[in-house]
Amino acid sequence: MAKVNLSVSLKEEHRPRFAELVKQLRKTGLEVEQELHSAGVVTGSIESEKVDQLKKLAGVAHVEESRNVQIAPPESEVQ
Repeated sequence: MAKVNLSVSLKEEHRPRFAELVKQLRKTGLEVEQELHSAGVVTGSIESEKVDQLKKLAGVAHVEESRNVQIAPPESEVQ
């Protein structure tokens, strides 16, 4: 299965348990890249079939897949 990069936002009321929630995310299969405690966000990658499991964890507010954006170079014809 393909891996997807994503951001996981945690519910405000669960932020005091941030470290515990990160452990739960890891147990679910998330390969954590960044832990942004002050923002209540964790970024990383996971097998695509496990994304729904992340969404069901207590304390998870939102799961969003990362998107890649490419901008044409300045010398290109399309601007």
